[in-house]
Amino acid sequence: MEVVWTETSLKTYYNVVDYLLESWPNYVLETFQIKVDSLLVNIKNHNNICPESKILGLRKCLIDEYNSLIYEISNEKIFLLTFIDNRSQHKF
Repeated sequence: MEVVWTETSLKTYYNVVDYLLESWPNYVLETFQIKVDSLLVNIKNHNNICPESKILGLRKCLIDEYNSLIYEISNEKIFLLTFIDNRSQHKF
């Protein structure tokens, strides 16, 4: 399946990357990127690997204790919707 990054997913991903670059040692950013890359491979191979979100039709993947990825599957594609901070108030 093809993975499609939405505008929001790109924006929220880069927000996390920017924060990690500014506030943490490089290895923290590298670890985050490796986890995201690995997660995307797993999602491509096992579409429903992550549990359903509170919102019907969406799935929520834990990346680390602070970040999660929200995605949906539609028309044989995996749409990455957003990256969220697990400590924030969110609808997912």
